[in-house]
Amino acid sequence: MQSAHSENEPEILIPEFWLQRVGFFLLGLVVLFVLIGLLVSPLDGQGKPVLLLPEVKAIGDYRRALQSYLVEIASLDGEIAAILAVDRQGDLFTQSLNAQQALEHAVRLAQQVDRTQTPPIAAGIHAELLNVNMAYLEAARAALQWVSAPQEENREAARQVLNQARVMNAGLEVNTWLTSP
Repeated sequence: MQSAHSENEPEILIPEFWLQRVGFFLLGLVVLFVLIGLLVSPLDGQGKPVLLLPEVKAIGDYRRALQSYLVEIASLDGEIAAILAVDRQGDLFTQSLNAQQALEHAVRLAQQVDRTQTPPIAAGIHAELLNVNMAYLEAARAALQWVSAPQEENREAARQVLNQARVMNAGLEVNTWLTSP
């Protein structure tokens, strides 16, 4: 019977000094990664680290997208309101151009919202965002209608559509998805 080592096989001897150095190096790496994790990990409302599972990250990304869409909607609201506030004494070409740009802005925003990756849990607020977006698209279309056919009833209809969009947007802005951490 042969022993575990054959006499022809060389033994590898590692000095204890080198094993200690490797051990200290690995311990230092572990401490470094723990410190980095503590410094860069996001925290919840109670100050505890948030576990960034893919689903949690998707929800955070979606909430950030929602915030940016609300900024875009506010900008679009201002564009439409400015078109409706102008009396017809101004330059027709500029008014038409502004109304067309507002409509294009509304279409681009609707396309962006529609293409946004939505986590399944956010389906409700996404539907609400789509409805608000469609209301502003309709308001931009109504403003363009008023510029192309400047009757007071068209202007009043456009103002009503814009006010309905604002009411819907106000409901969206107080949604807990946007107000709670």
